[in-house]
Amino acid sequence: MNALLDTLPLAALLPDPDLLEWIGVPLTVLVVVGLLLWSGKIRQKLLVNVLALGVMLPMMQFCLIAAAGHTLSEHLRFALLDLVPAWLG
Repeated sequence: MNALLDTLPLAALLPDPDLLEWIGVPLTVLVVVGLLLWSGKIRQKLLVNVLALGVMLPMMQFCLIAAAGHTLSEHLRFALLDLVPAWLG
């Protein structure tokens, strides 16, 4: 699959397949719960608050943290290697 993506002319604009593996499940949960809340089928305010704050917010935060960590992983790797003593490297 990666070889096919690399041959496309717009391969640089496509999202990284590794990143999609990391955020696929939390993003799916976020969208499903969001659609459920948007439909208005849940009438209990406590359950709406629990779903919005207890499920959706952590899933969104995990997606943002995973995307930032994946994006910065190349830059952080070299910065962390500079901190390792020379006799370890």
